[in-house]
Amino acid sequence: MIEKIEGKGRGIKIKFYLRDGSVEDAEQKGFVHFTSWKETYSDLMPKDYLDKLKLENCINSAKEYPQNTIVAIADNIVVGFSGYLEDSRDIASVNPSSEIMAIYVLKKYQKKGIGYALMQESLKRVTKSKVILFVLKGNDNAINFYKKIGFDFTAHKYIRPIIGGELVELEMVLQCEE
Repeated sequence: MIEKIEGKGRGIKIKFYLRDGSVEDAEQKGFVHFTSWKETYSDLMPKDYLDKLKLENCINSAKEYPQNTIVAIADNIVVGFSGYLEDSRDIASVNPSSEIMAIYVLKKYQKKGIGYALMQESLKRVTKSKVILFVLKGNDNAINFYKKIGFDFTAHKYIRPIIGGELVELEMVLQCEE
């Protein structure tokens, strides 16, 4: 267990803690991934693409990639998670850099400090002086969250075709203290 934290949002206090994710968390982590996409991206992605998203695939992905994952536990369940890479993927324009691959928190638990705690813990674990992430174009809540932490846009975009259209992800970078 990393630490117990008390978050407060919308006038409601919540206790949660962070710990390293494991294969045993796959079902709950997969549920958070699946549900967060449905909650967050319904107006940002083609309906055909979201309709093809399967809970089983999210669970299988969580089983296959348990490393570099931090889970947030509240009410005795996984309510959020983050994933990070020490070395960013080849699609990054900033090199060398580490990468925040994912931060997902169930809508019911958002705005309570969980996403911020996940981000801070992820940033503690990477060693590069620059950290990048990709955010879906139009995901203003996430963009504002990342900006508050100190991420800024680069001019780089990652565009990939999907069923019913394309996804445009915008690269953001954070210069970490050395």
